[in-house]
Amino acid sequence: MFNRKLSTVALILLATFAMIVTAGEPTPLDLTGKKVQRLEVSASLIGYTSTKVFYTLGDDRVVVAVQVENSKKGFPVTGTVYQFAKDVTLEDMGKWLNNQHSDALFPDVPEPKVMVRLPAESCRTLESKLLGQKRANETTYDEYRVEVKLAEAKVNEQFRLKEFKDTVKVYVVAK
Repeated sequence: MFNRKLSTVALILLATFAMIVTAGEPTPLDLTGKKVQRLEVSASLIGYTSTKVFYTLGDDRVVVAVQVENSKKGFPVTGTVYQFAKDVTLEDMGKWLNNQHSDALFPDVPEPKVMVRLPAESCRTLESKLLGQKRANETTYDEYRVEVKLAEAKVNEQFRLKEFKDTVKVYVVAK
């Protein structure tokens, strides 16, 4: 009986210690999760632009934006993490997101409370492949499939980005 109680106390202490040790660990942002909403945008009213991909993690009130340039060799990649206040609704986050790539139709949208640019060395293009051509507004564009990678990175004390790969389409004015 005494050994069983001692074992129970030891397990409780061990579990408590584990919670204390991991309490300071940043929450991982997994862009491959089933609840992540992905939006890829590469066109505007004037034609194709740099490709922007937005990954919305609604439960965390976070949007990770990845931009792949279409005007420089090698398709440079940048990434930014936007964190909203917990009381911001998913609908309001959606309006903010729409304003980032369209005509900014929605006034008075909430602004992120935190914006963190990912380190340049953690955002890379792995490979690209020419798929063909498309026309928009009387301009011909080369259509590329581009594989990008974001390395694991600490965003802040609350979040860390898990390593991530994705494939996007990028359109470059044909020469």
